[in-house]
Amino acid sequence: MKKSIWQKDMGQINLDKLKDKMSTDVLIIGGGITGLSTAYNFINKKYNVILLEGDKFFTGTTCKSTGKLTYLQDLKYQDIYSVYDFETTKLYYEAQKDGIRIAKKIINDENIDCDFIKTSAVTFTKDNKELKKFDKEEEILNLLGVKYYTSIPQIKDDDIKRMILVKNTYVFNPVKYLKGLLKAIKKSNNIKVYEDSRVIKIKKEDNYYIAYTNDYEVKAKKIVIACNYPFFTIPGFIPLKTYMEKSYITATKVEESKNICGITSNFPTVSFRYHSDKEDNYFIYLNNSSKICDKLNYKKNYDECANAAKNITGKTPNYKWTNMDVMTNDFMPLVGRISEDDKNVFIATGYNTWGMTNGTVAGKIIYDLVSNKKNKYEKVFDPTRSMNIIKLKNFIVNTAMSNTKAYTFNLIKKNPSWYKNKACVTKIDGKRVGIYFDKEGNKHIVSNICPHLKCFLTFNEVDKTWDCPCHGSRFDVDGNVVKGPSCYNIKTDETKV
Repeated sequence: MKKSIWQKDMGQINLDKLKDKMSTDVLIIGGGITGLSTAYNFINKKYNVILLEGDKFFTGTTCKSTGKLTYLQDLKYQDIYSVYDFETTKLYYEAQKDGIRIAKKIINDENIDCDFIKTSAVTFTKDNKELKKFDKEEEILNLLGVKYYTSIPQIKDDDIKRMILVKNTYVFNPVKYLKGLLKAIKKSNNIKVYEDSRVIKIKKEDNYYIAYTNDYEVKAKKIVIACNYPFFTIPGFIPLKTYMEKSYITATKVEESKNICGITSNFPTVSFRYHSDKEDNYFIYLNNSSKICDKLNYKKNYDECANAAKNITGKTPNYKWTNMDVMTNDFMPLVGRISEDDKNVFIATGYNTWGMTNGTVAGKIIYDLVSNKKNKYEKVFDPTRSMNIIKLKNFIVNTAMSNTKAYTFNLIKKNPSWYKNKACVTKIDGKRVGIYFDKEGNKHIVSNICPHLKCFLTFNEVDKTWDCPCHGSRFDVDGNVVKGPSCYNIKTDETKV
């Protein structure tokens, strides 16, 4: 799969793989910003901690993000207010500010060189139909006491109908930041970290939990699920509370870097920021966002994003990649105990594309809950929070209809025109399979059914993967899982012929 601009700074980590049966107080599953932020809070505390990353470090969702730390998140506050109340909206705002504060403190305390730059953030629209929404967002920002601006000299675009700008937000290199967290964590005597150790099952046993990988197991008193999307359905029923969104991102070398980042208020999202390392300046541009059940011609999507970025910069992008985000039907993250029956299993997901702040805050929330401390955000982020009529409506539109659409499309049109001679879906001995034809004429045959919840898979000719349009699992052409929630491969007896 294509690497992001941040992944050029991965370097060689070479951590050990889990090689023995182990026991611990706390097991953290996932090595992105949530998992490492959680582990960081446990440094030199009374708990023994093991962190397992299913793949290599710095290959997941955090490292495919745009790397923004901002409390201005499109028109998020009116979205939350529409489902809940002002107090919930206020707490979410304070959580975002805390996320920035915590990250800034860690960067200073650990002396992390991660291209951390203060910048302004703007939400804007070119659509007159959005103007009333801006009125509402400004009303809420006033109640929150946020200082904002509605015009700035740096942006001169007659097509922009309305904007809201705030200062004191930040951008950074997420891979360099994660490397700094990992370095600090590895110095701690009470935390052990392993990669290439994918957990595939959790079983409750007396007062413990057993987490199984393909080869070994870890016995833990408490478990934190900190992967992008949980690999199980029950408990928590996360597939009923969320849906997946996919975006396309490019990075293009430019002459000048500017201290501003932005995002549109309307969907599909357009987002931008600038990035400067020690050698070059880049313009980072995101667009073509959609639910993952839509826009299944991946090459077309990549090309459209790259062309749009080229129209802005006049140059061909140097990097292009995709990212997938877990969206919730009430616009609030799911952070805390996964259910009333499993009080020692914690989850953090559903950041609605704002994972840098929410993942940082989630690490502190979970640490406090594990340590039996109060946290001001635990109730509003609680994954077991009750249903209401608006959440039910959003579930029908976003979750139920999206999964139905994905299943129906692949059932009726299993070989769309853009597959051409690169791949096909057919049946062999009555079983639905996907076939990829490589340049040497070999057939790579895999099951076309996702092991997670049995959705049909679509072929991604750019990344050479079979992708699930329901919950985002991805598999290489030989059937190996490269991204969850699926824990299992889709290999057949005739993987390559």
